Amino acid sequence: MHKFWYHSPVRFYRTLEELEDMTNPQNAQYYGHVKPYPLEVNSYHRYLIPNYQNEIENAELVLFLVGANEVQIPCEFGVSDGKLFRISFIHDEEIQGHFEIRDSTGTAIFYSNCVGFVDSTDKEGRKFMRIASQCKYNRNLFSYADGQHDWMITTLPAYCFGEFDIDEDVKSARSGNLGSTLINSAWTEENVKYTIRAEGDNNILSFIAVHSTNQDLYIDGTKRTRKEKPETTDFTNEITMKFANVKDENGLNIIFDEDAVFSDVFKQALANGDLTAVYVYNSNYIIPTEDV
Repeated sequence: MHKFWYHSPVRFYRTLEELEDMTNPQNAQYYGHVKPYPLEVNSYHRYLIPNYQNEIENAELVLFLVGANEVQIPCEFGVSDGKLFRISFIHDEEIQGHFEIRDSTGTAIFYSNCVGFVDSTDKEGRKFMRIASQCKYNRNLFSYADGQHDWMITTLPAYCFGEFDIDEDVKSARSGNLGSTLINSAWTEENVKYTIRAEGDNNILSFIAVHSTNQDLYIDGTKRTRKEKPETTDFTNEITMKFANVKDENGLNIIFDEDAVFSDVFKQALANGDLTAVYVYNSNYIIPTEDV
């Protein structure tokens, strides 16, 4: 049995024995090699490493996806005081396997469950939901010392982008002798319903159920709060969850600044030697951003 619950679609363990230990019931909930956990291709993903046995000897780490072949994955690690706290990665090919974080000697020091990079676009153009969370369901499991960068950001398999509706509570009273009605007070709230495909023996459900109970949850870049328990129906692997938009002091939706969170991933350099352009580099492509 593992020492703690680890609610994450992609989980990193120090040994293969911990990952494959079926006496830990959570291991049986997550995708195996027959059906790996799907990650959106060409999207940045960030996962937090539990603050438990996460010591490393040096920060010269690399990430490999081990499947039919070994492929090095572009990534960035968050290391502080000799501990590994987070990992960010992106890949542009549809491949599958399990992750291995290796040190400078080529020795694997962390292993993950099986994943597959996929393009989730279907014939109607829908994509996976994008989740950003700073869930503190276990105060000591993850370190949030670096509040700007310590987020879990990934894609979650879901069927639709959401169905919009309004919850309201209106109080009215009669006015005068003409049978008129006036509204004394009114409360309205904007809601979005998502249909989530509960595949992999409830691994998706356990993740979204836990992370949607905290106060720092963003879906597709907008801050939302879970309204109620998931709605389930018989003879289907789909559930419906309702979320309410969180408003700021001006009544506007609160938007997630993903670029600020991933600012530690991008590398900036000056091009052409004459300071004419600034480029943002990563291992997949080069994006010209602005003239200097």
